[in-house]
Amino acid sequence: MSWKPTPSFLRVLLLLAIFSLTPVTLYILYTRTGGPASQKEMQFQRNLRYAFMQGVDAIDLAPLAAWPYIRVCALDSGLSHDEVTKILGFDYENFQELHWLHLKEYWTLVFIDKEREVSWGMARPVTPVRIPRKDLADLKLPAKSKGQCIDGDGRIEITRRTGAVGESPVTMQFVDAEAD
Repeated sequence: MSWKPTPSFLRVLLLLAIFSLTPVTLYILYTRTGGPASQKEMQFQRNLRYAFMQGVDAIDLAPLAAWPYIRVCALDSGLSHDEVTKILGFDYENFQELHWLHLKEYWTLVFIDKEREVSWGMARPVTPVRIPRKDLADLKLPAKSKGQCIDGDGRIEITRRTGAVGESPVTMQFVDAEAD
């Protein structure tokens, strides 16, 4: 007598394999690659690329973001929750959603709007956008700083350098509007 599994048994095995690999796949997607990009993030990155193509030395952030904000902060990679709280000036409750923060390949722009009343109480809209260093732009912060915030009317100074093919030649640095 030969032992041969039935087609329904094979389907059950296939389903079990798929369901057991899904958590591993999601873990890899979120913790190793930084997670999927949001529509806001992709739109902002596209707008930023277009601004870089203009060849100017400084750009305003306001036309690049399609959402309201009063302050924007640049965060370097590898920051702890306490360090992010210190830079932003408040406890960012969704810190765990910054899946890419530990990756050196990214730095983060955090757009912060004013606190407002919502149905469950007071809320502060925060829109984080990851910026890939190699594909889009590197970040220059003040010496010994892991992050920097500017008001919504600030701008970004752009420095270009020669770089290898496949690497962005652009470095961004915040400049306060009052510094002008």
